[in-house]
Amino acid sequence: MKKCDVVIIGAGPAGIFTALEMIKNDSKKKVILVEQGKSMEKRRCPKEKTNKCLYCKPYCDITTGFSGAGAFSDGKLSLSYEVGGELPNLVGANKVQSLIEYTDQIYLDFGADTKIEGIGQDDKVKDIRKKAIKAGLKLVDCPIRHLGTEKAQEIYGEIQAYLIKNGVEILFGYTCLDADIRDGKCYGVEIEDIKTHETLTIEAANTVVATGRKGADWLEKLCTRSGVDHVPGTVDVGVRVEVRNEIMEVVNNVLYESKLIGYPAPFKNKVRTFCQNPGGFVSQENYDNDLAIVNGHSYKEKKSNNTNLAILCSHNFRVPFDQPIEYAKRIGELTNMLANGQILVQRFGDILEGKRTWQEELERSNVRPTLPDAVAGDITSALSYRTMMNIINFIKAVDEVVPGFAAQETLLYAPEIKFYSNRVKMDEDLNTNIENFYCLGDSSGWTRGLMMASVMGVIVGRRLV
Repeated sequence: MKKCDVVIIGAGPAGIFTALEMIKNDSKKKVILVEQGKSMEKRRCPKEKTNKCLYCKPYCDITTGFSGAGAFSDGKLSLSYEVGGELPNLVGANKVQSLIEYTDQIYLDFGADTKIEGIGQDDKVKDIRKKAIKAGLKLVDCPIRHLGTEKAQEIYGEIQAYLIKNGVEILFGYTCLDADIRDGKCYGVEIEDIKTHETLTIEAANTVVATGRKGADWLEKLCTRSGVDHVPGTVDVGVRVEVRNEIMEVVNNVLYESKLIGYPAPFKNKVRTFCQNPGGFVSQENYDNDLAIVNGHSYKEKKSNNTNLAILCSHNFRVPFDQPIEYAKRIGELTNMLANGQILVQRFGDILEGKRTWQEELERSNVRPTLPDAVAGDITSALSYRTMMNIINFIKAVDEVVPGFAAQETLLYAPEIKFYSNRVKMDEDLNTNIENFYCLGDSSGWTRGLMMASVMGVIVGRRLV
């Protein structure tokens, strides 16, 4: 058994910045950080050499390990409170914006690029916004600090070393089995060594759960059995789109990331772009049940001929259905089934013509897939009619802003799913209904992305000093 003042489950941005902020405020409390994956320097994806996914066990290094999925993402820090989830609705927009600026400086202190994308070209932004309005879309122009996939790993490596140097005990290779919640209070957690299966009890005055999107389903189950107040939230299901850089050239140069939002007919669901990667690469993430999910990233130096971005359709369910994460998983499993366990890719023109895409058609296209082992096929056989119609009509609207976006050769990869639909109830001080128990980051349902998760960690870190 171990004892500490604060135990943090999950070494993603929310968990990291909780511990980091405590150190920066000269806290003398004992902090234990528990992470299922490996330390930063040991995280490796063999696909760089094999060009195909090896479905590593017991977990995927892309999604698991110090800094979470952030280490292998494109490393974008959104510098506006308008982007990154609903935290401003909980604690206030002005407070969040101030904390973004504070947190951004910490990233700079650890080596982030000083350049900010998406500023200084107001007239060109206005022109893009006019086109968006005409197409029935909303443009959210947000300043971006691009870390880059390789630089993000260096930065988080430096942060890891800083935490260890300042007394934070990090337990790698442990998974959390349960939290010890009794009579409305949390007393710690029980964890298990992934290799030996030996269990360890950690008694803690405060428990912080920050398990990221990957751990959203686990947290939802924990909340249900332990009486942590929570509600089903929105689930985002969609595709990752890939086009030639020439198509996105203006938007890439002016904004770096175009955040467009629409409510296309006939269903009027919210549809949005997310995680745009100029000169980037489409990637695959694997979840513990061998679910293959598509994502994208971009490096600072290494570039492709393509730009990729997600198009996500938001689904809100009502009585009697209350399992949006399970719904999204089933869609992912069905899509994987059609691709023999891999990511499915289809040309947009083939979708409109009602036919599947064949491998030989991809090989002679202008847009060559940057995910080499994606399987050509038919994503409309897996995604619902409602989702597909929303995506198709949204792509046509984006084409009015970015001519050529809806070209016959535009590639759509599936499934792109964001697992943050469970939302933990909390007050503006981030207190849950369980004493000494905090839920942070994307798994809490309140944030989306590196910056907002980091900000949430800063808030709780200051409280726990």
